[in-house]
Amino acid sequence: MGTSTLGTAVLVHGLWGDPEDWRWVRERVQDAGAVVVAPDLPSHRAPRAGLLEDAEEVRAAIRSALPPVVVAGWSYGGTVVSVAADGESSVVRLVYVSAVPGVVREVGFTDWIDEDPDLIRFADGTFVLNNDWWLNEEAGTTFSVEVRDYLRRHPRRPVSRLSMSDPQPAAAWASIPTTVVLGRLDDQHGPGDLERVAALVQETRVLECDHFTIFRAAEPVSRAILDGFPPRST
Repeated sequence: MGTSTLGTAVLVHGLWGDPEDWRWVRERVQDAGAVVVAPDLPSHRAPRAGLLEDAEEVRAAIRSALPPVVVAGWSYGGTVVSVAADGESSVVRLVYVSAVPGVVREVGFTDWIDEDPDLIRFADGTFVLNNDWWLNEEAGTTFSVEVRDYLRRHPRRPVSRLSMSDPQPAAAWASIPTTVVLGRLDDQHGPGDLERVAALVQETRVLECDHFTIFRAAEPVSRAILDGFPPRST
């Protein structure tokens, strides 16, 4: 395996997501010769698990992975990656997909959870995007038939509030070579984010896409991940 494999890509899913969300990216990365690991974040399985537990899960995946390791996080997964990859010497590249690298913080922001009318909130403190609204009235209406069918079979999952309120104690992008892949039409980022990110990291790639790059632009996302591996030795 060591001579025929590029290394390992650790793919971290987004908020309300599922490891299987990476399926279109995963198959391309695997076909190119990398091992792929996609952890299932604890905050999506337990109401008392948050960002810090998610980071521990991903850190464990990194430490058990065949090096070199490229770690990619989509959306919320980018925040997880910032913590999980910090200090991990096997990681040769970080790839933030539809995610702006964040700085160290003592507490997160949760006010929006109670203000958003398109979220469903539960008594245990978890919350989830309204899947029917998302697929039938919002961005999901423009997904391909294949993606829409997948998302009906894999509805968005409730996540803990701790995923948002936990501190972010590290910013791995400050010490590990980093690529940021953003959609030009992504309305989840503010004015000036593209310019700010370009000044912080080694590489930015801008796609003609919205926030849902892993569903709409699997090929360029996969290429960004694969380009993070060193060339194979001959």
